[in-house]
Amino acid sequence: MTLLIFMYALFGSSFAIGKVLLGYTTPLFLTGARMTLGGAILLAYQYFMPFARFKFRSKHWWYYLQIVMFGIYFAYILRFWALNYMPSLKLCFLFNFSPFFAAFYSYIFFKERITPMQLLGLLIGFIGFIPILAFQSGDELGLAEWAYISLPELAGIASVGMHSYGWIVMRKLIKYKGYDPAMINGLSMAAGGVLALMTSLPFDGLFPVSEPASFFSWLALIILISNVICHNLYGYLLTKYTATFVSFAGFSGSLFAALYGWAFLGERITWHFWASAITVFTGLYIFYRHEGNKQRPSGEIEGV
Repeated sequence: MTLLIFMYALFGSSFAIGKVLLGYTTPLFLTGARMTLGGAILLAYQYFMPFARFKFRSKHWWYYLQIVMFGIYFAYILRFWALNYMPSLKLCFLFNFSPFFAAFYSYIFFKERITPMQLLGLLIGFIGFIPILAFQSGDELGLAEWAYISLPELAGIASVGMHSYGWIVMRKLIKYKGYDPAMINGLSMAAGGVLALMTSLPFDGLFPVSEPASFFSWLALIILISNVICHNLYGYLLTKYTATFVSFAGFSGSLFAALYGWAFLGERITWHFWASAITVFTGLYIFYRHEGNKQRPSGEIEGV
């Protein structure tokens, strides 16, 4: 349990650091630079460390392609674009949608039933997002809306959905195909990062970075925290806990993000945040409390 809290304390800081980095570059280039370098470090570790397992089977390319496109490329481009227009604490809070996406994917792909009490938890959780979605920063107000939800909010929610799907595919490779989490992360990050850099070139130019020294200092920090530590620790924890429980514990990340945003970026923590936090936590608690009571069909991925 200590590792879970530690991971989400680090995870919460990555949003504040990402906000700082966007002051130096564009969302496309930031995604490409972060993922390419982070992936290269993980692949080098897998290749040169004698106890690591550097392997890739071509017959599993479809799993990797899904992680590259949904878990890395689209997810992070949308995340950083949304972060350009909203406070870091708000975007991190939207990641509390993860357990709901996990339940949805489990129902669609694995025929996992949702109990009436879990359905109640989902409903309370969704209601809990209303206050924080209703509060929009000045940057958000200048953009279009859909059903009273701003485009940055929609991008943030879509990013969470894609990110959650990527982890479900990754768990298949870990539990049933025998891959090491660092190998999966290294390969998918490197491929997604190169793709993002190729996309950035025609839109942003060759090197759209101001103050390179500061940019690369913060970039090194976020790669260490998120790409190297959090991504691989998340993969390890998925072998110890259900994906739903790991997602449930992720609620603590939004509290850490609020603290970092307030302390280092001067972001205001309004009543909207606390109203959403209390309500969403209640919904998540009800949902998770009844998660362990379900009977899963044999061969089904546990907890996704």
